[in-house]
Amino acid sequence: MADFKDLTDALTDEVLSDMADSFFGARVDVDDALEFFHEVSEKLHVKLYQVFQACALMEKICLGPDGFNDFWVCTGMSRDRFYSPAGVECAPIMDKPPFAFTGRGEYTKWLGIAYDMLAIAIDEYMHGSIKDDGNGRKMRTVNREDFFRMAEEINIKIEKVNKNVTASDVLQFTKSLDPESVHKENIAGCVGPECKVIDDEMAFTVITIKDIDFPQFPDLPVRKEVASYISGYCSQVWTRDKVRVRALLGELRKNADKELS
Repeated sequence: MADFKDLTDALTDEVLSDMADSFFGARVDVDDALEFFHEVSEKLHVKLYQVFQACALMEKICLGPDGFNDFWVCTGMSRDRFYSPAGVECAPIMDKPPFAFTGRGEYTKWLGIAYDMLAIAIDEYMHGSIKDDGNGRKMRTVNREDFFRMAEEINIKIEKVNKNVTASDVLQFTKSLDPESVHKENIAGCVGPECKVIDDEMAFTVITIKDIDFPQFPDLPVRKEVASYISGYCSQVWTRDKVRVRALLGELRKNADKELS
C-alpha cells in the first residue's frame, strides 16, 4: 500500500507540475507578447511623428495650411488624409536641390524634395522596409500593417488563455486530487464555478484595436507621376506670392546648409 501511495503521490505531483507549467507558461507567453507589442508601439510612434514632420515641412513650403490644402486639391488627392498636429516641428532637410536658373524652378525643386520625404516617411510607417538585423537575417522594420496584425494575433492568444487556462480550473482540479479540500479552500479562498471572480481578476484584457491611434495614410505616387502638378502648383504660388517664396527659399537654403554641414 505504501508503494501504491508513493506512486499515486508521484503521479499527482507530475500532473500538478504539468498543469502549473501549462497555466503559468501560457500567461508568460501572453505577457511577453504584450511587452513586445508595447515596444513596437513606441517605435511606430517615432515613425508616425516623422510623417507628421514631413507634412509640417510640406505645409511650410506651401506657405501655410491654405496652400497645403491647395496643393492636394491640385493633385486630386484629399488634404484631409495628410496633416500634422499643432506644435510638430518640420522635418530636417537632408538634401539640397540642384542649381536652378529661376526662383520658380528652385521653388519647384524644393517642393519636390519635401514631397519625396513625405512619400518615404509614409511608406516606412505604413509598410516598413527590409533591412539586415545585424545577424545576417533580412527583417522587415516596424510598420503599421504588421502592428495591427500583431494586435489581432495577440487578442486571439488572450481569448484562448482566458477561456482554456483559467485559475479556477487549476484550483478545482487541485482540490479534486486532494481529499483535504477544506484545507485547499482555506489556502485558495475558494475554488469551483462559484469562484468566477478569480478568473475575471486574472484574465488578460484584450487589445481594443479600434481605439489604437495610428492613422492610416494613402501611398503617394512617385514624384515623376505628379511632376506636372507640382510644377503647375509652384508656378501659381510664385506668380501670386513671389516675395514670400523668395524669403522661404533663403530660409530653406540656410537650414539645409546647417543640417548638411
